Amino acid sequence: MKLKYEFIINKVADKNVAVPVGDAMTNFSGFLKMNDVGAYIFNMLKTDVTEDDIVSAIAKEYSGATETEIRATVQDFTNKLKENGLVE
Repeated sequence: MKLKYEFIINKVADKNVAVPVGDAMTNFSGFLKMNDVGAYIFNMLKTDVTEDDIVSAIAKEYSGATETEIRATVQDFTNKLKENGLVE
């Protein structure tokens, strides 16, 4: 899976905010607010990755969560992106 549009992510008031750039501005208006894990997933989606790739990367980067918890977080986040037509 991969993002359909190009976004940049900036920190605004301690939150990560993704803003569309280029052609994405005509297809998606607004911005996305997310926590650090969401931004990590979002950045991974700039290239074509699988859910397993994301889960594995997060498990290596963040300690303290089980694979089941990580997978649920990844699925929840990517499902929201899919619902809004942001990933393919």
